[in-house]
Amino acid sequence: MSPIKKLTFSLVPLLVLFGALEAGLWMAGRELDTSDPYVGFEAGIPLFVEVEENGVGMMRTASNKRRFFNDQAFPVEKRADARRIFCMGGSTTYGRPYRDVTSFCAWVRASLETLAPETDWEVINAGGISYASYRVAALMEELAAFEPDLFIVYTGHNEFLEERTYGSLRDRPAWLQRTEFVLRHTRSWGAMKSMVDRFAGRKAEASRSGSGKDELAAEVETRLESSVGLDAYHRDDGLTEAILRHFRFNLDRMATIARNAGAGILYVVPADNLRDCSPFKSEFSRLASADEIAAFEKLLQEANDALYRNEIDAARRLFERAVGLDPRHAHARYGLGRALAASGDTEAARREFVAARDEDVCPLRALSAIPEIVREVAASRGLPSIDFPRLLAQASGRGTVPGADWFLDHVHPTIAGHRLLARHIVHSLHRLGWISADPESFRAELDEMERERLARLDPLEHGLALRNLAKVLSWAGKSEDAARAARQALEMLGDDEDSFFVLAEYAASRHDPEAAIGFLREALRMDPDWVKARNNLGVQLMQLGRTEEALAEYEAALRIDPHHAASRFNRANALKRLHRFEESIAAYEACLEADPQDVDSLYNLAGAFEAIDRPDRALHILDRLLEIDPDDPEAREWAETLRTRASSTNPRSGRESA
Repeated sequence: MSPIKKLTFSLVPLLVLFGALEAGLWMAGRELDTSDPYVGFEAGIPLFVEVEENGVGMMRTASNKRRFFNDQAFPVEKRADARRIFCMGGSTTYGRPYRDVTSFCAWVRASLETLAPETDWEVINAGGISYASYRVAALMEELAAFEPDLFIVYTGHNEFLEERTYGSLRDRPAWLQRTEFVLRHTRSWGAMKSMVDRFAGRKAEASRSGSGKDELAAEVETRLESSVGLDAYHRDDGLTEAILRHFRFNLDRMATIARNAGAGILYVVPADNLRDCSPFKSEFSRLASADEIAAFEKLLQEANDALYRNEIDAARRLFERAVGLDPRHAHARYGLGRALAASGDTEAARREFVAARDEDVCPLRALSAIPEIVREVAASRGLPSIDFPRLLAQASGRGTVPGADWFLDHVHPTIAGHRLLARHIVHSLHRLGWISADPESFRAELDEMERERLARLDPLEHGLALRNLAKVLSWAGKSEDAARAARQALEMLGDDEDSFFVLAEYAASRHDPEAAIGFLREALRMDPDWVKARNNLGVQLMQLGRTEEALAEYEAALRIDPHHAASRFNRANALKRLHRFEESIAAYEACLEADPQDVDSLYNLAGAFEAIDRPDRALHILDRLLEIDPDDPEAREWAETLRTRASSTNPRSGRESA
């Protein structure tokens, strides 16, 4: 007998024994293990708590969870004719930047009520802001106790939000990870794990997993919310691979949770704004020296300025040079994509947009691998899915890449985008036999329902949500995306000083002081006492050489707030530029009284003393500066020059405030 046959016959008894064990565990009611080997959570309160409303027991969103979740409710006792659907995911499911009322969950709820009014539809929005797949899966385990009929899962954009290391899991061989993944689909694994937990104790479990299992807070604590913000993100390809493995595990785990609960599951492949969302952060992969980086950044600025001036061919050539220097620089790839899109080369533009998203060092949009994993898990499990990116591509038509026409920001769909997704979810439910009515046969009724719901929406509320979105994007440094949201806010609000201010910041970032001045004057028309806007107006007037006007704005700002540091410094600069040196010296000294460590005021004060032929005082000031910052090359060179000369007739130009 050949060695292969011997091995086969020797394995048969083991396989029979294993099959019998699995069958016995199934008959005993043993469910598949759904625990997470990658992360654990601190103890927290449940999402839904029992309350009594009008004499009826209800499960309602806990009050201290409503910072992350919509306020939702459903009966404790499920009616016989009820179908209970939980919509799971992150802020897209939630309905950001709005609320549940415009989310795809709400449109699904209203559509089902229109198509099958005889059924008591309970479509519950359980989307949690910033919730990643591992939190969604943990929440599904909680909600599995409430007799769900279906879970609709839209997840994938938040996988990189929270700090995780994965410890030794990152170093575990791939074959071992695959073996464990397969074994987790057996009841024998769950029984063995339960025995270990029971007899070895939770302490042993914690010790065993301590090097590879991250313990997370009960609620989301994102890296962006820390004091370092985007600085917390750096390129780490090994961590990315670990996160993607965890994401695949979580999707598979969700299917098991739904199966254990006797519920169905419908996955939504996540989509994002490729065309009209710049990357959050780029890092260099090739350039090393400070001179190389400075030259690259100058090249990128020239390319962006050319694009802003609609000089498409010049912009494309400059971006191509930048990409050639560093193919992994996300902003260079995005800029090239925009130039290619503007020139009509849609497919090449799409490739660059995808590369820009995937090279974003702060990946707040699902990387290309994530939609593929959703498709693969759904197909391998034989489960239904909605391919949202492909739906948007079809709806957009040839010759374009989905962007601001379907998204409000980097990932959150417009109301029309939510409606489109809901329509296809309802079609899928019809194909799955959940409703007998074909949605296409009731298109007129569904269209009327949508018109009525849209008419009831409050434009003021939505305008304010867009305004707040613009401010957040501006804070994140995404001035162009912020400007787009600000324009949309103005369409709904009419006049809004915050939106005008955001537009001014975008114009300033594109070196367009005339446009910035116009927007700032609009903001000040609505709020004349806005100190920051007055200061920024002065800065833009200085850019155009209108120094007297700028000085008037700085002085107006200081009359409102005498302690506004930027206006105080900029007033001193304006006086110096107007050759009112004695006044500028007094102004800089006032700045230094408030902040003795202000090196820019010291530098410019030295220039003012030099201008009135006081090199000794200038040198004294520069020595003070170098005590604070010994590595300032400009100050050191200037001080050395002054020491070799008795006087100077070429005063320095100084440093400006932004």
